[in-house]
Parts: sequence; C-alpha cells; structure tokens
Amino acid sequence: MEQEEIYPEENQIPEQEFNPEFDSVTVAPPLEGAFSKYMREYRLLNSLLISLFMMTILMASIWGMMMGIALGGEGSSDFSDGGAPPAAQKQEKQKVVKLMQRQKKAQPTTQQTFRTTAISDITLPDFNELDVKDLAPVVEAAAPTMGDAGAMNNDKMKKAMAGIGLSLPKTMQQRCDPQKRIARLKSGGGKTMTEAAIVKGLKWLQTMQDPDGSWGGKDKDADGNPKSTDKNAMTGMALLCYLGHCELQDSPDYGPTVQKAINFITSTTPEPTINGGAGSYSHPIRAYALCEAYTMTKIKKLEEFARRATLHIIKGQNENGGWAYGFGKGIAAHTDLSVTGWNIQALKAAAYTGIEISGLDEAMDKAIKYVIECQDDQGRFAYQRGKGGKASLTGAGVLCLQIWKNAKSEEAKKGLEWIAQNQAIIKEWSKVDVYGWYYNAQACFQATGVSGGSKFWKAWNKDFQQTVCSNQAPDGHWPHGNHFHGDTDIYRTTMAILMLEVYYRYMPTTKV
Repeated sequence: MEQEEIYPEENQIPEQEFNPEFDSVTVAPPLEGAFSKYMREYRLLNSLLISLFMMTILMASIWGMMMGIALGGEGSSDFSDGGAPPAAQKQEKQKVVKLMQRQKKAQPTTQQTFRTTAISDITLPDFNELDVKDLAPVVEAAAPTMGDAGAMNNDKMKKAMAGIGLSLPKTMQQRCDPQKRIARLKSGGGKTMTEAAIVKGLKWLQTMQDPDGSWGGKDKDADGNPKSTDKNAMTGMALLCYLGHCELQDSPDYGPTVQKAINFITSTTPEPTINGGAGSYSHPIRAYALCEAYTMTKIKKLEEFARRATLHIIKGQNENGGWAYGFGKGIAAHTDLSVTGWNIQALKAAAYTGIEISGLDEAMDKAIKYVIECQDDQGRFAYQRGKGGKASLTGAGVLCLQIWKNAKSEEAKKGLEWIAQNQAIIKEWSKVDVYGWYYNAQACFQATGVSGGSKFWKAWNKDFQQTVCSNQAPDGHWPHGNHFHGDTDIYRTTMAILMLEVYYRYMPTTKV
C-alpha cells in the first residue's frame, strides 16, 4: 500500500491571534479521511460499479423468475408451446411416446449421441500409435467424446468437430470419429492400405460426378465402352460411400460433391413409378441413401423425402413378405431375394432416422419371414423361394436376418458357415462377384469382426482386403471382376468402397 501523502492544510493549524473585539473565532476546515478522499477522486468509477452491481441483482431476479416459470406447470417439455390447448399437448405427448416405443423395438442397441462434421482431410495415423486394447465390447462401445477430439493433431478436424450436435445411432458412431474409426479398423484386422484405398476411390468418384450432381452419365461397361446407367441407383450408391466415410455437406474435400448429390436425389418425386427390374432396384437404393443422409445431416428437406420414399416401399411389399419387379402384387408377381434385400436395407436405414413411419416394423417382420423361406438345406439363400441357393445371395440373406432381430438364428449361422467354407477361399479378382462380396463382407463382419472377432470374420478377412485393395486401378476405380449383370466402373467401385468400409460403417449387433 502506498504511503498516504500528507497535505499541510490537513495537518498544520496556523496560529491565530485572539481578538476580543470579535464574538467568534475562525476555525480551520475539518480533516479529510482516506475513504472520503477515495470517494471524491473516483466518483465516476464508483458510480459505474454501483450501477453494475444493481444491474446484476436485477438480471439475477429476472432469471430466477424465468426459471420459476419454466420449471412450473405439469412437467411438459421446456420448449413446448405455452399457448397450445391441453388436449393438443396430451396428443403430442402420446405421439412422442408411441414413436419412442417403436424405435426402441426397432433398434434396441441404438443410443443418441452425436456426429461430427467433415472428416475427409485426415492424416492416417500409424497403427502402432493406436491403443485399442481397452475397446469396449461391440454392443457396449462408448460414444466418442470431446476428449477424443482433443487428441487429434489435425487442425481441420478440430475445426470440424466444433460442429458437433447432430445425433447418430450408436451403431453408426464409429465412422465419424477419425481416431475411433482407425481404431475400429485395426481392431477388425484392417490395414493402412484399406483406408487409403477407400479415400482413393472416393476421389475417383468425385471426378465421375455429372454437373447435375448425379452419377451414371460418365459410366463405362466391362469392356471400357461408354455406358449410361440408372442415375438414381448410381447416385444413391455413391452417396452411401461418402456417408460411410462420414463425408457430409460441410466436408472440406467432398462437401460440394455430397451437397450436389443430395440436391439430385431430391430433385424428383420420392414416390416414382416402379417399372421393371431397374426401377425395382433404383428406388430402394435411393431410399436407403435418402434415409441415411437425413440421419447424418438432418437437412430438413430430406426428412419428408425419406418418409415418403419409405412408405412407398412399405406400400409396394408383396403379400408374401418380399418385393417383386415393379413392386407387383399377388402370387404371380416376380418376387425375389435380390430386390427384397435392397428394400430391407432401406427400411433398416429408415428405422435409424427417428421418423415415425407407420407399418415399418410389420413390414420388416414379414420380410424376414420371406427371407428365411428362401434358404436351402445347405445354408445358401435362393433367388426365389423353392429354388436352389446362390453364392451371390447367401450373404444377402444372412445380412437381412442380422439387421432385424435374427442375428443369432440358426438360419444366419448356417449361411455364415457356407460363406466361410465356400466364398472366403477366393483370392483372384477375376473370380470375385462384387455383388456377392458386398453382402458377404457385411454378413461376416456382423458376426462379428471386432472385439475378438469370430471364426466367420477371421476366415473372410484373411484374404479379403488384400484381394480388393491390390486390384484397385491407379486412378482409384476397380476393374471388371466376375459379375456381368449391369457391371460398370461406377457400380464396381461403389460396391468395393462399401465393402471396405465395413470395418467401421456399422457396428456389429445381435439385436437389430
């Protein structure tokens, strides 16, 4: 504390002569204390401090009153419309409860957490730098945390993580946290080349996008000749590849690509006329992409498209539980497992959206009954009921069972046994049917490919990634293999990317 300055007028009283002619004497001014001096010299500051103190008290009082109002009433949502009539509020509550019950039934292993925004521009860490020994069991894996994000060295990723706030089902979380994504890849037996091949494929797809945001106009057939393909189907497949890597509309490298793709798939009605085989495939693939895009981006426009596209699928289901060409009805309709498999995947994606979709559970239950009826005595799944099983559809049948309540069924196990014994032994790309392998990779991983694995995944993964990655062309696409039905460069490449993303795209589950 500074020494108090001494003023002569405060400490020295001048001598005065007594004059008898005056009735009084002149008295010196009283002494000024330290506090009085402070108040005199800092009048403006003191006024400001007092005003601030009073304002704080006032704001605290107002806040207390607001909280009292918010917490009062009948326990309705904090953000409910205070002017809504009680009957309307009750009806809305019942609607929410109904949706929650349906979602709980549809996806019991799903928890709402968060997603991150763009993650494309990451540097692949050395696997040796990742410690995954403490990874939780698959169905109990913890959600990513901000602590995980803080450990990242990538500045662009840190900036992107600031966009956290949208929700993802638990089974989809791993794809959107780079650290956890690579850790899950390693846990499942993946290698650095696998992630590198995926990124290379995504970059190639980017160059093949048409100006209107679609894919298909620049496609080529197995012989390298130009071939236009169904834009809805190819765009849906390509968009699923980007979403599988958590590339969204705000991705640093792929944001415009993703946004243009979303613009294209929402440029026409979500309820198209289904004609022949092509339309029977393109609509569920498009619906699959619409639903997953809404789940990950929460773009408002996508919600209505996803809902209507899903209802169109439910309405088109055949009485026997499957789906036919042209969404035909009756016993004479061309119902098959190949078309059915894509519609089941679309309905699964719809269940993850959180959108209330009437009849979804019932449609899935009927569909699974149809799938089981397509299995033969060897464990293979047939193209149509009553026919012999096919290698290309056995994985499809198993995956359908796994994603809807039948992962541990005897039918799923028999199918996995057949895949492990007959498909996992293929090593030559020229013998690879990418359609069958798309399903096989997912089915075996679901059985499960992480947290200790399983004999099915170990058998499949032994040569799978080496075969796929080593046959990628220098420009990023995959050349022709052993599938001849509508086989094109874009089709093959999207299928290869999706099967390689299996390590983290969906967590294995035995309940949904």
